[in-house]
Amino acid sequence: MINLDNAADTPVCPAARQAFLDTLVLGNPSSLHAAGREARACLENARTVLQDALDCERVVFTSGGTESINLALRSTAEAYGKKRKHIVTTTFEHPATVNTLSALKARGFTVTEVPPRADGRIHPEDVAAAVTGETFLVTATQVCGETGSLLDVESLAGLLSGQDVLFHVDAVQGFLKFPVSVKKTGIDLFTVSGHKVHAPMGVGALAVSPRVRLVPQITGGGQEGGLRGGTEALPLIAAFAAAIKDWTAIDPELTRVAAERLSLSGWTVIPAYDAPILSAAHPGMKGEVMVRMLSDRGVLVGSGSACSRGKKSAALLSMKLPAWVPDSVIRLSFSRFTTMEELERALTIIDSIRHNSAKIE
Repeated sequence: MINLDNAADTPVCPAARQAFLDTLVLGNPSSLHAAGREARACLENARTVLQDALDCERVVFTSGGTESINLALRSTAEAYGKKRKHIVTTTFEHPATVNTLSALKARGFTVTEVPPRADGRIHPEDVAAAVTGETFLVTATQVCGETGSLLDVESLAGLLSGQDVLFHVDAVQGFLKFPVSVKKTGIDLFTVSGHKVHAPMGVGALAVSPRVRLVPQITGGGQEGGLRGGTEALPLIAAFAAAIKDWTAIDPELTRVAAERLSLSGWTVIPAYDAPILSAAHPGMKGEVMVRMLSDRGVLVGSGSACSRGKKSAALLSMKLPAWVPDSVIRLSFSRFTTMEELERALTIIDSIRHNSAKIE
């Protein structure tokens, strides 16, 4: 099986798998006995790994990107949205952001969505220009999970500095691929997830600036500094830290070769594929049908965000592409384990399916 759907999930790396197994035997980090103290030490070591990777002062462990985004958005709305009720975001956001903002709109908040320019990217100055005197929060994704386009969040943070607004970054797809210093940029909230960087599903984190006041959305026994109740999932957290320490860069040639080959084969490649993610569409080919046909041939690709569950892509619709494109998109995404030989085989299979479909037409 050739996995070219790594924007949805990455295979667990050996280091993360071993860390998970090693910590299954440890106790509850909140217990005072020896086993609990050992578990607590392991938890705090993992926290240090995250803090170092993000260059931040505080990390709250969560169950993943969706919970981290909910904590960031709902908590700041509750803490800072009593007088000012305007939020700025983009049309490239993950459903976790889109649906949380929809819930906030039902509570009286207003939301401005900034679209991409013709180059397929959200530009920092466009986001900053949408801020008004009523804005208390800007939330934006670093890497679009459907097209791979990159938002320069460091430049955006600079444009927002000095303004009385909070800045949240959804870095789930960009974490480790495009390192950011949370402390130096002045970003207030920074969301990351384990299963995009070769840790298991079910673990994520939210980096929180010291100036931010959060209201817990899951209350319990006071874990995570009182910001996220419930016993910490220590094996998952340890695996997350191990995956970060074991991280190696993804070959940028994979994206370049895929875009070049698909373009030569008549595919429309969606701009801009800055990250190891790209989407492409072919007239007359339904994306979901292509995904199933490729799966039957041993190649795994996506057809947009795995969390959209068949809904039309708001990101693609906002790009003003030809009307047929959103229904015809397939998404290729790569990991540190993807090889050029696998990609070449997959592209040959894609060509074969397209060629045979043309014959039938």
